[in-house]
Amino acid sequence: MSRRIAGLALALGMVLAAGTVSTGPAAVADSSKITPELVADLRQDGRATFFVRLKGRADLSSLKRLTTHKNRTTEGHRLLTTTAERDQRGLRKLLTAEKADFEPFWVVNTILVRDADKALAARIAARPEVTALQPNKQLQRPPNEAPSPGKEIKAAGPEWNIDRIRATKVWQDLNVRGENVVIAGIDTGAQFDHPALLPHYRGRAANGTINHDHNWFDALNDCPKVGKPAGVPCDLTSAGSGHGSHTIGTTTGDDGAGNQIGVAPGAKWIAAAAGGLFLLQEGVLKAGQWVMAPTRIDGTEPRPDLAPNIVTNSWGWSNWPNDFFAEMISNWVGVGIFPVFGAGNSGPSCSSTVPPGHGPNAYTVGATGATDTIWNNSSRGPSALDGGLKPNITAPGVDIRSVNPNGGYAVHSGTSMATPHVAGTVALMWSARPALKGDIAKTRQILDLTAIDADDRSCGGTAANNNVYGQGRLDAFNAVQLARIAQL
Repeated sequence: MSRRIAGLALALGMVLAAGTVSTGPAAVADSSKITPELVADLRQDGRATFFVRLKGRADLSSLKRLTTHKNRTTEGHRLLTTTAERDQRGLRKLLTAEKADFEPFWVVNTILVRDADKALAARIAARPEVTALQPNKQLQRPPNEAPSPGKEIKAAGPEWNIDRIRATKVWQDLNVRGENVVIAGIDTGAQFDHPALLPHYRGRAANGTINHDHNWFDALNDCPKVGKPAGVPCDLTSAGSGHGSHTIGTTTGDDGAGNQIGVAPGAKWIAAAAGGLFLLQEGVLKAGQWVMAPTRIDGTEPRPDLAPNIVTNSWGWSNWPNDFFAEMISNWVGVGIFPVFGAGNSGPSCSSTVPPGHGPNAYTVGATGATDTIWNNSSRGPSALDGGLKPNITAPGVDIRSVNPNGGYAVHSGTSMATPHVAGTVALMWSARPALKGDIAKTRQILDLTAIDADDRSCGGTAANNNVYGQGRLDAFNAVQLARIAQL
């Protein structure tokens, strides 16, 4: 047996016998750097696609001294990309020499390696700068929110949920609607030309011309797969729930004809489609990186100066215990992008908040109904990751009327529907107090302080702060009022 074969066998835990390498079920054993799932994939097929995680992390603490969103995102992009290039240099050289199919990322310090064999996986795992090899998983969403059939869907001014959080009072009394703020949605895409969405799409100029570059991203080029034109925003679930269109509608939607469905109709929206009913980890990561530096439709010309202020995330999964995206969310926060996440629809059991909303940097939202009581299926805390309070806050999420991609409107329920209420409220706050933009900690503090307490200690906590309602029920008017006078 050659030394090279023996070395590869040792690195992958292969069983050696009578001068041969075993290729049976025990051919690949666990490794400190290779996850058990990837070990199983390599054992079964001999090849696999996986992410390689690296040690280095960019220090974004210096960004706090920068006073504009553009400067923070531009400098953050520079720090993240240079760190990734430095840390990945040796591995990229190896992969190039091996003629491997790979794609580097910088929003998370990782490289996706496609269809690699066991020997290459072993060589990668042996490198000192590598911390882990993890499979590129298909992420299973939490149970989908069911449509609410038979509900009234006629236009009648501001929807009940918009009134309930007192967003309409912000418009009327404070003359603030979210102007000069951009909200991104990572979801199933959006039907950009819907009458309630088109006027608020950043890709639509004042003269009516449309430019999707830097405003729309189809992470895995899925729109043509569902019969939609490439390079044009679509909703990948338009034949079903229209999930992404619905959530974007609740952030900014208003058709000017009575369908006042959005919390911050003065704000602009952009969107990245990360997948349809099922998400691929690769698609979510590409979408998350695009948010920090939007590109042209073809993926070229990243523009961190065009990064949104807020990103609403009505996605998560129940089959992925490793918080892979914690690094991505931390980097969003580091450059001043406010991340809002749905808690999940796995209640009423405790500790049911789904990743990545269970992490400390995600501002996570549970769902309430018209009577202001918690929705039975709204996920609860404490966080299974670190025991922290989850959700952070609750907002209306039951029987929410918003956009349907067929040009009409639909009523849906879920924490996905609650989440964009908070994203829209942050837009109102930052529009009313531009100096607050990018100050994630202060914004979270204001949301927490102004939430309406709701006592439910069934999953732990106190009357004011518990793992059912979080800090309480969202009050946009109080949040904007405090934002205007808060000491920064």
